[in-house]
Amino acid sequence: MANISHAGGSSTGRCPFKHGTVYTRPYPGYVHGNSKRGICPNGCKAEMNSDITEDESIAETMLREAMEYLELYYHERNDDMTGTNGFLSKKERMAQVRKSIEETGTYVHTFDELEHGARVAWRNAPKCSNRKYWQQLKLLDCRDVDTNQEMFHSCIKHLTKVVACGSAEAYVTVFRPAKPGTSDGPRIWNDQLLQYAAYNQDGHVVGDPKNLRFTQMLEERFGWTGPPDGIRGAYDYLPLVIQSNPNDNPQLFEVPLECAPAVHIHHPEHPELSELGMQWYPIPAVCALDMTVGGILYTAVPFNGWYANTEVLRDLTDEGRYNMLVPVARALGLDPDTKPGDEPLWRDEVMTILNKAVYHSFKVAKFAMVGHHNLIDMFWEWYKDEMHHRKYCPVNWKWVIPPMSSSINKAYLGLNKAQEYTLKPAYLYGKNFLTLEREHFGNRDTTHSMRMFFNAVHLAMFFKAYASKLGSILRACSHVTFFDCCGTNSADDLQIIPLLKSTTLCIFVTSTQGNGELPSLSRKFFSTLFKKGHVLLDKPCAVLGLGSSAYPIFCGAAAELSREIAANGGWEIVPRGLCDAVKGEDMTFQTWTAMLVNELANRPDASPLVLQLSDRINDLDQTNNRRKTILESVSVHIFTSKEVKEAVANSFVSRRGSGSYRHGLTSRRSSIASSRRSSSNGTEHSLDGSDSAGRFTSRRGSNQFQRLNDDSSHLDKSLNCVVEVDVNNSHGDSIYEAIAKALLRNSRQRKDVFEGIILSREDLLGRKEIDEDTARMNSDDENGGGRRKTCLLKIDLSLCGNPPYQPGDHVQVYPHNTISEEKLGAFIGHLTGKLSLDDQMYITFEDEEVSLAELAVTAPILHHNIDQIVELDYFLRTQASLEAPIPTQSCLDLAALATSAKDNALLEERGKNKVEYDRMLSLCGMKWMDVFDIFPSLSGQVTLPFLLFNMKMNHPRSYSVASCKSCVGMELDLVVGTFLFSRGGSKIETGVCSNFLTNVKEGDQITFKIESNPSFHHPLDPSSNVIFICTGTGFAPIRGLLQKRSYLRARGEQMGAAYLVFGSRTSNEGLFEDEIEEFVEEGTLTDVYKCYSREPGTKKQYTTDIMQSEEVERVLAPIIESDDCHVYVCGSANMAEMCKCVMIEMTSKFHVNKLIEEGRLHCDVFGALTPDKSLIPRPRSVENFRSGVPRALRSSWHYMSSSNFSADLPV
Repeated sequence: MANISHAGGSSTGRCPFKHGTVYTRPYPGYVHGNSKRGICPNGCKAEMNSDITEDESIAETMLREAMEYLELYYHERNDDMTGTNGFLSKKERMAQVRKSIEETGTYVHTFDELEHGARVAWRNAPKCSNRKYWQQLKLLDCRDVDTNQEMFHSCIKHLTKVVACGSAEAYVTVFRPAKPGTSDGPRIWNDQLLQYAAYNQDGHVVGDPKNLRFTQMLEERFGWTGPPDGIRGAYDYLPLVIQSNPNDNPQLFEVPLECAPAVHIHHPEHPELSELGMQWYPIPAVCALDMTVGGILYTAVPFNGWYANTEVLRDLTDEGRYNMLVPVARALGLDPDTKPGDEPLWRDEVMTILNKAVYHSFKVAKFAMVGHHNLIDMFWEWYKDEMHHRKYCPVNWKWVIPPMSSSINKAYLGLNKAQEYTLKPAYLYGKNFLTLEREHFGNRDTTHSMRMFFNAVHLAMFFKAYASKLGSILRACSHVTFFDCCGTNSADDLQIIPLLKSTTLCIFVTSTQGNGELPSLSRKFFSTLFKKGHVLLDKPCAVLGLGSSAYPIFCGAAAELSREIAANGGWEIVPRGLCDAVKGEDMTFQTWTAMLVNELANRPDASPLVLQLSDRINDLDQTNNRRKTILESVSVHIFTSKEVKEAVANSFVSRRGSGSYRHGLTSRRSSIASSRRSSSNGTEHSLDGSDSAGRFTSRRGSNQFQRLNDDSSHLDKSLNCVVEVDVNNSHGDSIYEAIAKALLRNSRQRKDVFEGIILSREDLLGRKEIDEDTARMNSDDENGGGRRKTCLLKIDLSLCGNPPYQPGDHVQVYPHNTISEEKLGAFIGHLTGKLSLDDQMYITFEDEEVSLAELAVTAPILHHNIDQIVELDYFLRTQASLEAPIPTQSCLDLAALATSAKDNALLEERGKNKVEYDRMLSLCGMKWMDVFDIFPSLSGQVTLPFLLFNMKMNHPRSYSVASCKSCVGMELDLVVGTFLFSRGGSKIETGVCSNFLTNVKEGDQITFKIESNPSFHHPLDPSSNVIFICTGTGFAPIRGLLQKRSYLRARGEQMGAAYLVFGSRTSNEGLFEDEIEEFVEEGTLTDVYKCYSREPGTKKQYTTDIMQSEEVERVLAPIIESDDCHVYVCGSANMAEMCKCVMIEMTSKFHVNKLIEEGRLHCDVFGALTPDKSLIPRPRSVENFRSGVPRALRSSWHYMSSSNFSADLPV
């Protein structure tokens, strides 16, 4: 075998840095950077490929590359693999490989050799800027696959895994290699697994012009006519062309839509972009590359990563691609028709806005994406680390530098001398489809080909995968480090392990999802953290759980964390905190915090900061003084409606041409006008834009868009309030300043919360049916609170940009308090100051001693309404949580205001005694709405600022989507049942939001946000068998999934069997009976098993009973045991747990655990239990934590949050 010499007198194989032979092809074809320098400190240089291999036989080349790779492999993997069953020493393995090559001309990689080789090939890729994550690449070994059909199923399995994790993980599927010295291995003709087709229609291209030539080849060579439904569009997925052997015919395979859910492009502040219908596929899955590892060539290696925002941006805007720059500009109201000589700066503005839209859309769809700034910053740090430790790193500067804002990062100049060269293992350009077409079908008519070829731009795309450090450090203050564990990252990504070694305390805060489980988005983090083993050895920890005792497994996620902490050697210094959203949280929070801080203060190594905090917590006077300081930092101004209307009218008159304001506020006029233009995004607002209901309407041509602010500011409706508000001269300039600030603040806030219109409300249950269990409820409860009621709501999405959703997703609805105007008037009449419901409040904040963050934690309503003008009626109906219990601290504050000794004593006792507080809570609810009825002496003593400081805000409640967008178009359906719960006594209460929704009327507005819930989406493979189990309104998400199946079946997809187990009280209460029968008749459902728990004249039967019947068990048990079965359970948390037990009895614990581990058991649970019906005892210890470690807890702690508030809250 030839000995390849290199500079420095050493052979590559002897280079201490183990990089192997350095080639000049295929990267770069020229040497980028200083070619006179060696690529490593040993002085190794790149050489022409022909110079290296011209004297070698095929076997000699393979042997050389095999030995070089094994040197590298054992250098990097020996320590990790030593002791593994079957692992050979380097000497033994090299001898084994050498003998195999000499005897057979080739050898076979072990799994670990192949996986590490694929990872190193990624690490060696000079054009990829996301190589930091090379060690996390996962191998799907398919070398035993040898047919087209099996290759296709392997590709679908690859896509399924990637989509299921939100493209947060990188996979490579490796099929069998080519014979030595040839490239005759299996092939996938496509450039990527997911790509859009292109059609030449009437002289212009519809679709992605890059794929026009490939699409025409499909039409001419394979007879492809477009999507199965026959409707051609701009975003049609191309079928896969797979050829398992060069002697076999290639075959076409349609990619199931479920394996490639489109990401619809929306902008949080420009809903007009939604009308353009832009979308993109969720992952880049390159399959046009070969992979060479140790002399063996693999010709089919689909490889996925995740997108960078600028990558999709260029796909949508490049002239050779979708070329959407001008359409987007026109949608934004910009003029793209630049005059000769003018600089077209509108392009920069459009690119910036569309870039944000792309990033926002992927995040909303919960697919991983990294921003170009984070990407290049991470690459720069990784590159420096590689050069420091590994001493070499090939880089193509023009590929890794982002196409936007290129020069504002350190890598721009820092990499300008980086070298590009080829190292093996490597991903190399494979045969393109034109070559494969020619080899299989023969040469085409050259004239015809050349005439058509100019219409297509064929790019031999190299793999580019980008990561998003979604769970990177949220905030670092002093010595406290905060980590958000609900992301696509692992513990390794966040570099937790090194920090744990030096930390003195770890605080874990988690909410509970589903039936007592950790939030799904945090599981990756904790699985990688705890699998390290004893990472918390002898480490002090504390656990705080957020949940609701309305669920049988109360704070189950916190209990799971406690078990894992103990298993990993940690110990909890205080009892686990359990936060109960039903019974109120402030007392448990205060008690738990005091316990934690006092425990820390008693330790010999306690820091002065902890000691100071302990003193503060135990010093009630100091605590009260701090609360007083925070309250005094805020000023609340009250304007009458008449006053504000006059001021607003003046501002509009000034905008329409008057030279100045009545008060001479010329500069302020300009500010107001500018703010109004900014807030409206080019939309004209007018005083006569209110409808009969007083709603504010904005019009843009024939389209209407009604958008509100983010999760909290959706409630303020500041523009609406401004239209209904005005200030007189007695307030001077303050009213104009208030209006200007309100408009400016509104224009700067996110607007990703939507407002839709109720198209219809159909009462499915509740006109005559009275629930026996709730007959004891108060007869004066408004809106028929004691009546069970179930409704189907249809929401119009056409006015809010038609946002995308999938069946199984959640809709977070912002409720209104369903309290009569008479009661609200009476309530506000008890406050000091003679206020009326149509008065307007304006809140300002100015205090250097109090931070906005501290105000947000202490008084969220005050923080939310800073610089906003809000009508008191609107505030009380939408923001104020009037149905919430009065917190214990507020009881103490109210006691100081009570004028009667009786009220004073009652309030003080409830504020200090948790048992007495709970007892009164169970008897009368202790609601803010009833405070003046329960404690009459408070009338006339309580101020509006006191309420704003002490009350909580109404939070959104989650409901499952009950429709499929592909079937209902610009509509969204919800099925809502009245939510009944107890706070511990005999009194049954009605959920605020469900009471609101079951009483809305056609034409009413509803404020909501769509939350993706991938864990309850339809199986990615439509041919999978499915079992649906639900009760009552639990049919809501099942209805959407069945509509999805009906749509897929109509498209011609191959569908698996589907069975429905549906339970209700009586046959008269069976929801959607007609729709279910229709699903069965058309073949969407294979069979339905119904049961009734209160059917007159029959024995009670629940879903678990019918599942255990011989007939049903005979059908369902084999399906549950199969490898492709998916089970969907939606109902009460208790029902879901019992269904799991029954399935274990039907099959085995092994099969059910396999369902869970592989993500094929999908649970969406809800519902409250009265205390006497709870199957699982609930701890009654005092503990809780709400929104972060207090500012003073700044010692060396780490706070890990896996909170997800979509579940466990009364609705």
